[in-house]
Amino acid sequence: MVSCSSNDYVGDKSALENTIGDKAISFGFDVPMPTRASGPEAATTLGGNFVVFGYKTVGGNTQTVFDNYQLNYLVNTSKKTTTNSAGWEYLGYKNLPFGTTTTLGGALNTDGVKKNASTSETNVEQSIKYWDFSASQYDFFAYSLGDRDEGQYAKASAMSKGSSYTLEGDAAQLGACYISDKKTLTSLSSTATQVDLEFRSFLSKIQLGFYETIPGYSVKDVKFYPSATGSSTPTPSLYASSELLPNGGKYTVTFDANGMAQVALAASDPVPTKIAKIDFSPTLTNYANKEYKEAEGAIYLGRTSNAATKSDIINVLPNPANENALNLKMDFTLVSRDETGETIELKGATAVVPAAYAQWRPNFKYTYIFKITDNTNAQSGTVTGLYPITLDAVVTDAQDGSRETTTTVTDPSITTYAKASDVLADNEYKKGANIYIVVGAGTELTGENAKLYTATIEAGAAQEITEVTVANALKNGTESPTGTWTVTDALGKKLVVTSATGLTAITKIPAEDAPHGNEITVNGAMFTPTAAGYYVFEYIQPEVKYYKVIKVVE
Repeated sequence: MVSCSSNDYVGDKSALENTIGDKAISFGFDVPMPTRASGPEAATTLGGNFVVFGYKTVGGNTQTVFDNYQLNYLVNTSKKTTTNSAGWEYLGYKNLPFGTTTTLGGALNTDGVKKNASTSETNVEQSIKYWDFSASQYDFFAYSLGDRDEGQYAKASAMSKGSSYTLEGDAAQLGACYISDKKTLTSLSSTATQVDLEFRSFLSKIQLGFYETIPGYSVKDVKFYPSATGSSTPTPSLYASSELLPNGGKYTVTFDANGMAQVALAASDPVPTKIAKIDFSPTLTNYANKEYKEAEGAIYLGRTSNAATKSDIINVLPNPANENALNLKMDFTLVSRDETGETIELKGATAVVPAAYAQWRPNFKYTYIFKITDNTNAQSGTVTGLYPITLDAVVTDAQDGSRETTTTVTDPSITTYAKASDVLADNEYKKGANIYIVVGAGTELTGENAKLYTATIEAGAAQEITEVTVANALKNGTESPTGTWTVTDALGKKLVVTSATGLTAITKIPAEDAPHGNEITVNGAMFTPTAAGYYVFEYIQPEVKYYKVIKVVE
């Protein structure tokens, strides 16, 4: 899960330097989207209009300076007036203290004619504002209702010194909005002129990624379920237990101690609209290159996290107070990578995204990576999981016999996360990162039901380090008094699993490690690897054990 970051300085610095000496307050801006836009391009994104509130602090008292002033972008007007240093003008319009739904937006002005001026007698004519150098501080924040057709804007309430306001609408209306963080200016000098505001998309972005590590097979024909029941389709979906995901309503915008905009969905007035699932692109794209003797032209999932098969990126409304896990259910087909072309159809594999990792915030991108292993909880026929075929020579006198198979129910998902690691780029996690582990939707983990190991394997081994081979080593390997388990393959190569320390239970992820910079509450465990290599997390239920292999790189 990765946030969309941006630089500290925004706006047109050359415009600022060229206007030194002017004491009127003017505005510049920037829109990080995640690719930064500025100037006319960003003005188009904002619909050529934004509304700003600004106040100053003098002698410990605050005074309003910009009372919901609207600014309009006028092409080729930069630096032609003392209030316009970057194309944005606030003179000649009326302010919008009561919010609006219809007066903003439209095509960019190309002939210098002012537009969008309110005609309401209750609104106040906007006047020129000058810097007060006796002020100890200025604070500014703003919103834009974006580029929408007339009458199709979200509704905004008036902003005030209380540093909160509301945005209300359906998903399309709110999706067009942009909000700024609070811009605080201190230590003013006579060169002050332009206030640079940074706007961020109101929406969150999410994406799915899939890769498989099943030895000897590729994964193709992936299909997904829209709910716990029903039929699978090629459309990737994440679903909640019922209609729990926001699709419209009223959001309150506030600011934290660092001035970063925070949003919260109101429970009523109006009651928010909700949906039960999120659909992604109709089919997955960006597949890994073909390997071995796979059929030419066939499409298969990637085999490492940095070559994961990814869905399109989609926009969703923020959901920062989410308390509901998201579910994935899928079918897929295994294709043998030898010359046989043998296939195995597997159905009903499930995974859970814990609620703590689905607390979406504006302008953040969340990427959920799903790893398909030979420890899968999918079914072939009525049997859950994959079981390697082993052969032995047996001579019997009778022609009858019996065979017993032990099956398990659906396994719990094991989710791993570390803020300091880019899983897609680094093929797992970095040494020294705090790695957090959540089982299912957030099972409490203790020393009784959770353990940590390291795993090593000799070069040239016939097997790999996977959840299944580790489980086999711990069950059938030779155990030493020092806490190691060793299995030797047909080539004489050893796989060694060793008990490790450092796994601790957690009830929260602190703000500095959280995916969006805000503390989140979740039951789980964490450890900090001090060396590169393979680590194995073991989750223990009565008489059943589950494993997750975690690769750590330098």
